[in-house]
Amino acid sequence: MAKKTYKTAQGKIVDLGALQLQNETVRAVGNMGVNARGDKLNSKNKSIDSRNASIRRHYKKQTRTNVSNDEVVDTSIKANQFESSVSNDAIVQPQAVAEDPAVESSNGIGGLADAIAKAKQNDSEV
Repeated sequence: MAKKTYKTAQGKIVDLGALQLQNETVRAVGNMGVNARGDKLNSKNKSIDSRNASIRRHYKKQTRTNVSNDEVVDTSIKANQFESSVSNDAIVQPQAVAEDPAVESSNGIGGLADAIAKAKQNDSEV
């Protein structure tokens, strides 16, 4: 552990390491409900979950060996019900895009690419 002693402007020496160890079981300021060590506390300032245990649980959850990071398996009941209720007829296929850049889109408003293509076409005609 690094030495955490500092000298104040008034010349007093403050040992922050000792101060931190002295107050590590005291509730920290804020709305998280933890002490200085990071343990979760109940309303009576008793530790209900240590920081080490919560970190260990989080690490185990992230490093499962049966599922790789590339594939995500959704085994929830709602996802399975949704997949079975959707038929192939309900899937809407996207419309084909016109190859000619001078053709405006179906809603009458051309995009940026259409405007650039029209500008190039007008410059080549002049």
